[in-house]
Amino acid sequence: MSFLDLELKPDYDSESDDILHQFYIPVLSRAKKYNRLAGFFSSSALAVAARGISAFIKNEGHMRLIVGARLQKPDIEAIREGKEDPQEVISQMMLQDLKEIEDAVIRDHVRALAWLVAKGNLDVKVAIVVDNFGQPIDYDTAMRKAIFHQKVGIFEDEDGNFISFSGSVNESATAWEDNIEEFKVFRSWVEGEPEHLASDNKKFEKYWYGQTNRLRIYDVPTAVREKLLELAPDDIRSLKIEHADETPSLRDYQKEAISRWLENSGKGIFEMATATGKTFTALGCLVDLLKKEPRLVVVITCPFTHLIEQWKDNLNIFGFSCLEAFAGSATWEDRLANAIFDFNNRSLNVLVVATTHDTFSSEKFMHALNSVSGKIFLIADEVHGLGSPERQKGLLEIYNFRLGLSATPTRWFDEEGTAVISNFFDKTVFEFPLDKAIEGGFLCRYEYHPYIVELTPDELEEYKKLTKKIALEYAKTKDDLRRSELLNLYCIIRQRVIVNASEKYIAFNQILDVLGEPRHCLAYCSPQQIESVQEILNKRGIVQHKFTAQEDAKERKTLLDSFAKGYYKVLVAMRCLDEGVDVPSTRIAIIMASSTNPREFIQRRGRILRLFEGKKKAIIYDIMVVPTISGIIDAEFYELEAKIMRGELRRYMQFARSAINSGLAYARIAELASKYHMILEG
Repeated sequence: MSFLDLELKPDYDSESDDILHQFYIPVLSRAKKYNRLAGFFSSSALAVAARGISAFIKNEGHMRLIVGARLQKPDIEAIREGKEDPQEVISQMMLQDLKEIEDAVIRDHVRALAWLVAKGNLDVKVAIVVDNFGQPIDYDTAMRKAIFHQKVGIFEDEDGNFISFSGSVNESATAWEDNIEEFKVFRSWVEGEPEHLASDNKKFEKYWYGQTNRLRIYDVPTAVREKLLELAPDDIRSLKIEHADETPSLRDYQKEAISRWLENSGKGIFEMATATGKTFTALGCLVDLLKKEPRLVVVITCPFTHLIEQWKDNLNIFGFSCLEAFAGSATWEDRLANAIFDFNNRSLNVLVVATTHDTFSSEKFMHALNSVSGKIFLIADEVHGLGSPERQKGLLEIYNFRLGLSATPTRWFDEEGTAVISNFFDKTVFEFPLDKAIEGGFLCRYEYHPYIVELTPDELEEYKKLTKKIALEYAKTKDDLRRSELLNLYCIIRQRVIVNASEKYIAFNQILDVLGEPRHCLAYCSPQQIESVQEILNKRGIVQHKFTAQEDAKERKTLLDSFAKGYYKVLVAMRCLDEGVDVPSTRIAIIMASSTNPREFIQRRGRILRLFEGKKKAIIYDIMVVPTISGIIDAEFYELEAKIMRGELRRYMQFARSAINSGLAYARIAELASKYHMILEG
């Protein structure tokens, strides 16, 4: 892979950019040579210079590093008076700093550089700053005069492409991870940038060979080199570098999925339970595909903009950057057009574009993609979302490789849309259901407790009034499409009544009585229920907070952190689980608003079952409303009601089947199953 695979920004600022994953790791994973002017020496400065270094180590790259000596006034006086040799002073200063490393992160990065020294892949030189008369000056004076303060790095890949960066990097800070970095980036293949790159390279080479009047350059002292060799690990893999510095290793089932997709000519759907790593598996497909198709445009489409952020984070882990293209993202059309122009003109080998389902199927996006001269790989997250008539327009034949991801790709009450998705992506090539995920330890085990409540007489009367007309028409019509439309309408009207059924709150209180003081509990509500649920919790003195789709990313993170630490006992949530927000610390879920869409229900369950430190199992309380348990259902709408209830009961039975307490869960729904002439399957 070369630097042309990367989409790099012209400048980076650590206050707004993830510099490690957006710049260092992607660039170093493709670099064969790395020249670094790292500022004044300290262990934290070495650690910053080693950012992303494991990617470079894996690439067997060679590095040259220049660091400035942090000399103090007593050191200067000793050198000027001839009492100390400059190299001896440098040696003492560096050895003392290496000896006093306390931070484990810094220590491991220094040891990584030491490993490169031991392997002959790192050459280090030390610079002493001098005044106009050639006399050394102390660190404070040098910093005040901004001598040897600017930082420079130059990278070269195996194809002879160059990248440089230069700017301010606060490498002397003790809190290494909190350093503020900002720098400009120059690329040898981009018009107007080579002259800036040449200037950075000239500066480094001038310093390396001591061709400057303001610096004296020394080879690293022997004692320091020996200390570094002493610090070098026997096995580089023993170090924890960057926390997420390496492409993650994939599980066996993920590797199997990738193989099946490749065997199916790069087409297919992964039907994998929520939280089993669909994203990593998809990116594994991309990595393997690039081995065969080195020039590729990749389109990743997902239902919501905040999911794009999650994809960006995961792409960075795999060493890829991406262009965001969706409504609300400023100037996305121009940026996409320019990126495609660069790809078509071979200034860019790999272009990754992240978008939303709505933008993906827009005329502007489709027009831009039609101009690509090369092969295109489509990754569709939550692929069922592309089955609507409007979004189907985006499923163009220009996509040479196609991968759909979903826990439940079947569209509810939409056989036509489901067929379109299946035909376009070819078929499901790999399945990894929830049972396997639990059995393999990738999701936690769970108890399932369905609570069955019925409508009050007044609610039942309202229910009958709303559904009578639909039920009569449903019974008369023989047209399958019309019956499907009526069934869908019936579900909507049914929800209006049952969503706020008063007995739900009785059941909610009963569940709280069982739990006592709940912790790490998520109460899943409809918009109409939130205030009532919060009121019940407040009356019990249970510390809770609302958690909806309205909070921004920062507020959500604060809420989730407080929830994970137990400050909030309950989160009263609305739609957060349907929209890709994970709450892995959840141990108890009370589902007040039970979606009639099985896909949404399955996704909610999968998110609740995510693994979390100290979490041995989850408990799910599911409140289900029926018109009547013991009474007789009116014959005029029995057929409709039975169709709905059988669908819901099949889902309840599926969830009961995977639960620890499956026998008890089955027993609670046995009477209803009998009422609607269903046979329970164990």
